[in-house]
Amino acid sequence: MIRRIRQCPPDGQMFGPPGTRRRGETLERAIFSAVLAELDSVGYDAMTMEGVAAKAQTGKAALYRRWPSKQDLVLDTLQCQLPLCGELPDTGTIRGDLLVLLSGMAAMFGSPTGAATQSVIGNLKRNPDIAEAVHERVVAPRQRLMMGALRRGAERGEVRADAVSPLVAAVGPCMIIHKFMTEGPPISEKSVEAIIDEVILPMLRP
Repeated sequence: MIRRIRQCPPDGQMFGPPGTRRRGETLERAIFSAVLAELDSVGYDAMTMEGVAAKAQTGKAALYRRWPSKQDLVLDTLQCQLPLCGELPDTGTIRGDLLVLLSGMAAMFGSPTGAATQSVIGNLKRNPDIAEAVHERVVAPRQRLMMGALRRGAERGEVRADAVSPLVAAVGPCMIIHKFMTEGPPISEKSVEAIIDEVILPMLRP
């Protein structure tokens, strides 16, 4: 079960001026930003609490007062920083809806937060709590939107009724994650269109 955290600090300046003593939300923003930078530069295995503290310009004690371990710190960072997906788009066609959904997911992986998850995803088997956080914040919401798009496509006659299934809905997001893990960001719009036109749409057509 994912450990719930207090309300995430709002977006804003990450690092205060040198010599400024920071507390509360300002310090948390700096720490979360430092975690993302460390994950992106050295990876999850090599990331240390000491390295995060140095990058956040704070002491290790400030980290250990809030998070007893590196895993706890990374889990809270992901829960606060991984963006949630938006509403189900309605472009008028299943292809248009899929393009909006999968392009948004590709853009998320191209962001600093998304790029930092690359090393984390490689450690999911050893860290089930982090795996659950990634699934809850990244995978499951987008699969639910994909299911909504498939249902609406079936109502318009663009999608076979038996293609409206969780397995089919998982294909696009899983292919985006696979491309992200094997090729890294950014994932081009051309690649997203190829996934839709060459893989997903042939599975859906009546």
